[in-house]
Amino acid sequence: MAGRLVTVGVSATLSALMAFEVWRLHGRRHVDPVDKLVTSMAATLSAVVLVVDLWSSSRQVSELDLRAPGPNSQSFRYEPLQEGQIRLLQFGQQEADDGLIHLNLFHAKLSHAPEYVALSYSWGIDKQMATVEILVNHQPYTVSQHLANALHRMKKEGISNIWVDAVCINQRDILEKGKEVTRMFAIYRTAVMVVVWLGTAIGPAEDAWRFAKAVEQLHGAPEKQHDSRKIFDAALCGMERFLSQPYWSRVWIIQEIAAARRARLFWGPYTFDLRALETLMKEYSAWLDAEVASPRYAQTVLSVRTACRAQRQPRLLEILGMTSGSETSHSRDKVYGLLGLVSDGSIFVREPNYSEYVSDNALCLEMTAAHLNWYSSADIIFLRSTVPHQSTLPSWCPDYFHFGIHDFDQNLLSYVCFKDANLGWEKRRAFGAAARMNEIVPDTFQVTDDTLTLKGNFVGVISALGSILGEGPENCNFDNRSPAVEVTATESGKAFRRLLLLCHNQTFGHLSGLDFLALMYALPTAVFHNVQCDRLREWFTSHRDFFHRFCGSFQLPPQSESDGTPIKFRGGSQPFLVREEWKDYFGLNPPTARALPRRGREYPVDSILRSMDCTLQEGLRLMCIRDQTLLGWAHRDAQLGDAVWHIEGCTLPAILRRSADLSQKRGHDVYRLVGHAYVDPVMASGRWIAKENKSRKIHIC
Repeated sequence: MAGRLVTVGVSATLSALMAFEVWRLHGRRHVDPVDKLVTSMAATLSAVVLVVDLWSSSRQVSELDLRAPGPNSQSFRYEPLQEGQIRLLQFGQQEADDGLIHLNLFHAKLSHAPEYVALSYSWGIDKQMATVEILVNHQPYTVSQHLANALHRMKKEGISNIWVDAVCINQRDILEKGKEVTRMFAIYRTAVMVVVWLGTAIGPAEDAWRFAKAVEQLHGAPEKQHDSRKIFDAALCGMERFLSQPYWSRVWIIQEIAAARRARLFWGPYTFDLRALETLMKEYSAWLDAEVASPRYAQTVLSVRTACRAQRQPRLLEILGMTSGSETSHSRDKVYGLLGLVSDGSIFVREPNYSEYVSDNALCLEMTAAHLNWYSSADIIFLRSTVPHQSTLPSWCPDYFHFGIHDFDQNLLSYVCFKDANLGWEKRRAFGAAARMNEIVPDTFQVTDDTLTLKGNFVGVISALGSILGEGPENCNFDNRSPAVEVTATESGKAFRRLLLLCHNQTFGHLSGLDFLALMYALPTAVFHNVQCDRLREWFTSHRDFFHRFCGSFQLPPQSESDGTPIKFRGGSQPFLVREEWKDYFGLNPPTARALPRRGREYPVDSILRSMDCTLQEGLRLMCIRDQTLLGWAHRDAQLGDAVWHIEGCTLPAILRRSADLSQKRGHDVYRLVGHAYVDPVMASGRWIAKENKSRKIHIC
């Protein structure tokens, strides 16, 4: 208001000066140019001041229309934090007559702070709700109704000191915000309790009451026998509403709950300990997956908490894969909100950067280069972006802020995170290894703008491709211009057997590759159906011509029933005659053994079928590499003519596609990464050593 009075005063003074000049010059025949200039300037300045005043007034009115009455939090003045300090809020001791929440904001050393509670709630709800005014250090401060409700409840619960990120961090100070982000885990870990505020809306009261009662029954008397299904059915509606609260989908709460020494949940009038929810989720895990639409977010939160409490900190890539569906108001919080949980956060991110002058893409490139430097491993490039809107990133760089791993690549994610225990990854590594191509030597790779330059050895060009599981034979492609295959049918059959058993630990070395393929095509449909591998049967049917191209005919001559052992499979119309050489696959050795009724007993062939199905579930395609007549698995996006390379730092071969436009523009070959591959190691061993192939630089965009 005072500013407006000054503006009006200046405008009035200029107007008076202009009027005086006009009166003084009135009637003169000749007017001095200086007098004309003074009059014009006074008129112009007066008009400008009045326009500015009117615009400022209208702007203030429009802002007041959009916000709750009173000054907003943008005008609140924060004192800078000293090293090791945090801000805490303390509730006023007496009830205020004005009905507002009164809070005192003070500084304290985190290591010597008084006991405090840390609030965990969803900011996403804030944007959808009205704002209200509270008083912080006797100054008006605007917060969401959602947060105000939480503060009212905390005061009612008798809490004295509380930490709330929206108020205790100066959200206008980018530098402070970036620094405090790295301390969030410590702040929540130091709190005596983390309060989870889910809001006041609970839906139908009866449903919420049944859910709260179920939590109490399971957690309050664990020694008693419960009719779990009956409790679950009664609480189902309230449970589904509870688990679908927006809170669970927020990235930041994952860290907040994982860090909590103790946590208590507030949902409407109900409160219960987090351990009670953990008990409930564990008790009902199977039913939740089947009957509750969205339990995944809450399950993810609790599984991360369990891992952290067991001191098994996940890697950043691993937890990004787990939380890819979680939401944030700022895309960079998808990473920054998890740094306190992971073991390698400081490797990827030295310091959170919220600057609008640094793009997300630039930060992703920086993070990938940091990983290459630290781990001397380039396998991370195989987790490249696959979503169309991520096309602005180079093909070799993951999008950490919109991390979306294709279902086909979930196993690859574990591999890149150095978790080799499952799915025979140590065995797979043999399908990718190349002599003298183990680690990135620090001075052999370079990141320049969007280009990654490494050294590698050219393996060959893809000349044949099979189809993906679920596709038909029309998706098998062959380059008929390629020279004839230079390997025998027996050698090809053994290679196909090794490739098909990529994920299988047990080997059956006595059975030739051709006999193995013959068995796969001889098995009744019921065998595949009984182990839920019907699509695997269809895959073999669509690849019959593919195998014939490399192995010729592998049909077996008929034999009489006296020469084999008949087995009746569930769902099969006729007994299957097991040949002598197949008996290991059906547990019929020694030779005198006779088939017994199955009654749920599994045969060794069952695990083999599941193993092959598991490999094909990754979207892999059989391939032949023309230049060295090698067989292997190719990435689902591979095409005829793509090049296969061994790249320094990659434990698996890479499939690259030459970019004609970029190559012409830059004057040298430039490639785009397609994905990873596997090459049969037995076939490759002799050819790789025999063929002289010096490593050279590869430029990937």
